Amino acid sequence: MSYGKKLFLKVILAGEAAVGKTSLRRSYIGESFITNHLETIGADFASMPKEIKDLSVLFQIWDIAGQDVFEKVRMMYYRGSMGALMVFDATKTSTLKSLDGWIKELEEGSERGIVPFSILGNKMDLITKAKREKLRIQVKKYVTALNKKYSSKGFKVEYFETSAKTGENVHSAFENLGSKIIDYILLRKEKRGKTS
Repeated sequence: MSYGKKLFLKVILAGEAAVGKTSLRRSYIGESFITNHLETIGADFASMPKEIKDLSVLFQIWDIAGQDVFEKVRMMYYRGSMGALMVFDATKTSTLKSLDGWIKELEEGSERGIVPFSILGNKMDLITKAKREKLRIQVKKYVTALNKKYSSKGFKVEYFETSAKTGENVHSAFENLGSKIIDYILLRKEKRGKTS
């Protein structure tokens, strides 16, 4: 959605509880890293102005609670979202396996169907190089399957290895998503123009 010359992009940070969504959001907007786990109740929200593809963009970042108890409430936060960062904890592969459920929630809740998203393996500072290589192989298979499933939707699912603590790839992940959303909007606009 745009207003005047500014493009407002509502993006969701989704994934299981304690995978580091809040820390990623804090890192991206320039807030300091907090060592203790902060449990998000329902959702948390932050805005961040950026220049992406020569456009003035205002990210509206919705960090949604990962606990099961918030599942019904969560759906309202997906409404109107234009993209998402699906986050798993690199130290707990079970959180990678659970991303299918989060992607399904995004698809059902956005009111647009599936929208551009990326996969983030967070807490990379906590695993060894060997474990990172092994995980990379597993995630590559998963991302390949996702791209096969969503190939007709006009975006490519990408994978970023992140650390909210060190800042590794945090800005790249958000800004890559912003670029993907803009391309997706332009593609949909072009398709609508051809059908009218």
